[in-house]
Amino acid sequence: MFKKIREELDKGFFIPMPLLKNFLGAVGPLTFVIGKNPKAFIENIPSWKMRIKNLRPPWAHMEDERQYDSRRLLSKEDYEDLPPVRNEKYLRPTRLCESDAPEIRAMAKKLWEGKESEMEFVKAAYYFVKNEKKLVFKTMGGAIQAFRTKGGVCLEQLALLAAIARAGGIPARYRLYALAPTQPMYDVMVKDNPILKQTYEMLGFLDAIHGEAELLVNGKWIALDPTFSDELEAGMGLPVTDFGEEPMWRVRIPESDIRFEGFPILFRHFLIPVAAILRKAVDSINAKLDELREQGREILEDVGREEYNKKVKKSFKITVPSVSEVKAFRNAQLSVKEVGSP
Repeated sequence: MFKKIREELDKGFFIPMPLLKNFLGAVGPLTFVIGKNPKAFIENIPSWKMRIKNLRPPWAHMEDERQYDSRRLLSKEDYEDLPPVRNEKYLRPTRLCESDAPEIRAMAKKLWEGKESEMEFVKAAYYFVKNEKKLVFKTMGGAIQAFRTKGGVCLEQLALLAAIARAGGIPARYRLYALAPTQPMYDVMVKDNPILKQTYEMLGFLDAIHGEAELLVNGKWIALDPTFSDELEAGMGLPVTDFGEEPMWRVRIPESDIRFEGFPILFRHFLIPVAAILRKAVDSINAKLDELREQGREILEDVGREEYNKKVKKSFKITVPSVSEVKAFRNAQLSVKEVGSP
């Protein structure tokens, strides 16, 4: 009985307390900012009406993404002699990480072809998710949704990478953390929407909304973040992240790490209110991301990936506040609130 309970906890039956604390900590600032910006909230109404007219919920992502279904890359032979479904910790399927799905197992098998080591397979899986799938802001549906569509939010891409790794016999888990966006990311995703901008300014950094997949290779956990494709990074003027490198579009706040095997129950539903409240902003960000990816594609085709990276890495500098600066900022915010309280 105890073993069963422990197993369900590991697989995400309950939300880890640090994760719940971080989410609840963001609710107050977000609610306050929405109340201060009724116009930004009202601007969503045309987007909601359009979705309801099409018999879709107000938070729905409307782009037809069937052309991006990665099942098109698999042949009938790829589905034969699939790797077995494992039930050990970090290898078993968990919520939103459907490593037992036939197409996930078939892709793992395909990516293993011609590889002589675990590291070669993991590298192939990383680049598959990084460049075959795209960052798209929509509600989470898990690894299968990301595989069958254009992509998904960062956590969905992590789920796909973890699912392919597990299907290929590589243990995988998640590490979520707070982050500070570098200037290029801030310009694309934060600064133009008053709700996002003011919420970020109140928090000082973004709590537990991003992460990495950690894969156990040759006895060592390695962290991988496939969120931004090569084209998106080039379109934003960022260095293109190579396998094993830390991406340059964000800075991780190290002391905020939360590790787990499976996404908690109801986790995906936390994003639904945000997708509805920020519907217009989300549509605008997704359109910007498409434009940037196209610009990045042209840049990389023109100068080449290696030459582009060599040039950009020489000049690119990260500009974000330090952890101590963020803490000082938050403390100052709280002090101002206390002084102004009745």
